[in-house]
Amino acid sequence: MVTGGTAADTGGAATGGAAGGGATSASTGGTTSNTGGVATGGKTSATAGSSATGGAATGGAIGGTTVSSSAPGGTTTGGKTGGTAGSSATGGAATGGAKTGGTSGSSAAGGTTAGGGTSGAAGSGAGGSTGGSTLIGGPGPAAQLITQSGVDWGKLVIDTEIAGKTSLGVTYPEGLILHGMYKAYKRLKLANYLTFLTTSVESWGATAFVSLDDLMHNVALADAYELAPKASYKTSADAARAHYNGFPTTSEGAFWHANRTDRAHQLWGDGVFMSLSFLTRYATVFGDLATVTPLAITNLTVTAEHLKNPATGLFWHAWDESGVATWSKTASKTNEISWGRAMGWYTMACVMTLEMLPANDPSRAQIETILKDLVTALAKHQDATTGRWFQVVDMETDSRNWTETSCSSMYSYVTWWAYQHGLVDATFADVAKKGFNGVMQKVTKNATNQTTIATVVTGLNASAAVADYFSHATASNDLHGIGSFILMWEGLQ
Repeated sequence: MVTGGTAADTGGAATGGAAGGGATSASTGGTTSNTGGVATGGKTSATAGSSATGGAATGGAIGGTTVSSSAPGGTTTGGKTGGTAGSSATGGAATGGAKTGGTSGSSAAGGTTAGGGTSGAAGSGAGGSTGGSTLIGGPGPAAQLITQSGVDWGKLVIDTEIAGKTSLGVTYPEGLILHGMYKAYKRLKLANYLTFLTTSVESWGATAFVSLDDLMHNVALADAYELAPKASYKTSADAARAHYNGFPTTSEGAFWHANRTDRAHQLWGDGVFMSLSFLTRYATVFGDLATVTPLAITNLTVTAEHLKNPATGLFWHAWDESGVATWSKTASKTNEISWGRAMGWYTMACVMTLEMLPANDPSRAQIETILKDLVTALAKHQDATTGRWFQVVDMETDSRNWTETSCSSMYSYVTWWAYQHGLVDATFADVAKKGFNGVMQKVTKNATNQTTIATVVTGLNASAAVADYFSHATASNDLHGIGSFILMWEGLQ
């Protein structure tokens, strides 16, 4: 199913167009770039960035508080580094480092000002695993940025997206945004967010189900029911849940990407999130752990087994059990391309599954190991300059490659989650902060607080040619980028 034009990540509904609500904000009256972010490591003391003309400067390094991060083993790290202000005489963007001792940038005339880093979060010592134990670390990078700059960028992004609308539709990127809005409502308790969420789910009719993409939006039914229980929400959620009964699977029990000839026998990294985001929330809200747990574990483990590149630890985009897909390589039956957003979807499916499972569930260990290993592999490919990740993650040196915002949001989110829940050590807190800072370099607002998120790859399908990934279209305020940014922002509070 195609809505509004561009192909979807997972071969189903597409984003864009008026129906999708993904209008790009116009920039008027000067642009503010929130590129300061959060410093990594010890205490950073720097002055805030400023701009003499044009948009207001935000995100400067406003003071600094002691960073004390503690690894699961209990070792505390810290230390102080002083920072000084950097300046640019004319135009352009003067950027301060988001690293320890990062400087703040100031621009004398025009252009965008990028501030230095804020301080890191205070550590809480060794922590336990997920499932209710104490989280490691204090306030996250997003919470610190709100405190220091006074700007809640997650709220601004949501407000920009829903302006002039009463609801979102049934494409999976819209479902992702609604799930992010659910998380934002839990933090902010804004009545209009709840109204928008419930109005959206009440506006939906029956949805044709061919691809896993076609049901992802139903995660919002479980979210809406949790916040405002209504029998009709459960009825619709039950109907969506029933679609998975008898849906075709591989010989090992993992869902095909879509129930159609050109997707038969195929597993895509993105498809796991399309199914499990809804199923895990359904199980949590409506008490279906007994049947959803084995489905989730099977889909995650089988997909990991076939998509993992043994040489890098990264995942390839897609696998075809039958080996007949045009992109299927003879030996691996995958397309042997490590696409950024596909791994982002997969890692977020791991997170949602672990959030569903009780702390004492014996299934947790294998999913925690998969997530830890993939987060560790991804960290090795983080761009040292920008903090972001590339469209094709392990081809950083190819001149055709470029850093992509939505996967960078997803990786920053899941890396911080893994750190907070004790799956990885404190060095990964710095990876997440650096990624967060890199994403913030791509987010701007104009004089009326309309936001723009730049360099988001539009939806794409699996291909055998890496050139197809390099040349694929990007857009500002593509819905994939909006939804992933909101999840990152709420996840790093």
